Amino acid sequence: MALAERKKTRLVLWAVLLVLLAGSFIIKNRFSRHGMPSNADAASVAEAMVEPEIKAPPGARRLLGAQVLVFRSKDYEALKNSIMDLKHAGVNTIIVRAFQNPGDRMYPFAKPQSPVGAYFQTTYAPVVDPVLERIVAIGHRFGMKVFAWMETRKMPLHLPDPQGAKTFSYCFETASLKTLPLWSIFEQTVRAALTGLYRDVALTGVDGILFQDDLIMYRQEDLSPRAVTEFERDTGKLLDPEELFQGVFKDDQGRWCVSRYSDTFWLWAHWKNQKLLKLAQDLIQSAKTVNPHVEIAMNFMYESVTAPQNALAWMSQSLTEAAKLPIDYFAIMAYHRQIKKELQLSEEAAYEQISKMTKRLLELVDDPHKILMKVQMTDWKTRKPIPSYEADKVFENINGHGRVSLAFIPYSASTPLDLIGHHFFR
Repeated sequence: MALAERKKTRLVLWAVLLVLLAGSFIIKNRFSRHGMPSNADAASVAEAMVEPEIKAPPGARRLLGAQVLVFRSKDYEALKNSIMDLKHAGVNTIIVRAFQNPGDRMYPFAKPQSPVGAYFQTTYAPVVDPVLERIVAIGHRFGMKVFAWMETRKMPLHLPDPQGAKTFSYCFETASLKTLPLWSIFEQTVRAALTGLYRDVALTGVDGILFQDDLIMYRQEDLSPRAVTEFERDTGKLLDPEELFQGVFKDDQGRWCVSRYSDTFWLWAHWKNQKLLKLAQDLIQSAKTVNPHVEIAMNFMYESVTAPQNALAWMSQSLTEAAKLPIDYFAIMAYHRQIKKELQLSEEAAYEQISKMTKRLLELVDDPHKILMKVQMTDWKTRKPIPSYEADKVFENINGHGRVSLAFIPYSASTPLDLIGHHFFR
């Protein structure tokens, strides 16, 4: 009797299983006839649905860039060839100058309407020729991302009172104030123009924006009336230049040096840094309002890594404070010849300094791809190309610590693209 029951149970289970299999077959064929997904298609749909959860976070893309002072291409056809050459060398991002200052070389393919200004449509600055959109379109056609390299405090702007918007600096030699050819960020007209400008450049379709290194304040500025009033109101401290800088003297090279900074100076330096970062935050927000996916890179002096206190004192710059902003790439100006000269180092010591900087940055920044190490390919003083072996040593000292993002500056006809490819394809 028990055996008969077990056989009966097995037969029932087999029957249920056959019914389920038949139903599955019917449903599958019916859905296929009506254009519903097959098993293979359904798997693809499922993968697409979970993709946003496994996608790399913003800033995690490894940027391999060429920063362009000026394309020498005579026309857009030649420009295409230059961009293809860069792509073949492993470059995935071109960083192009989106501004024109007095003395800057103009893009040969531009038809200038103004000697200075912006290379995109805007009402906040003179428009030279809106070539940026065309460069972006060509770059995208060849799978390249395009960043607009933008100024802030040096940017030619349309302002109602340009002279009244300049910054004031303390002159050690005369113990008096003088104006500098830089905008004061404490002037509302300057802030409004820059905010509009960054919105307009984001409208061109650029993939990113690089903040030029003029978003700093030197140690002797800003002492304009509005800035002084704002500082004294915020801190309750008086801003007296003779009290800020103590033991001022000239060194044997004729440079003015300060023996000691007062407590108020350090408060002022921190305060200025926060004001600069607040402006940066406003500009980023303005750009992302029209292009939420635009990536942000910001230039940092090498002292921000090697001597943070000096960076804060001399330029009101702090990498650790800037890390609180939605910045995708910390662009470190790791210019070995500049470092060698300013720190009076041997060539090997300069390379070692680059190595130490990279290692330190990897301890500070949560994602190695957010570290954008910039390598100089031209001597800033002589304007002559740097020998390939020097650039090779710099790249080696950077890459020896991990796969950080890389960029070289400037791109020109003499750039050894085979060397770039050797390091970018690694």
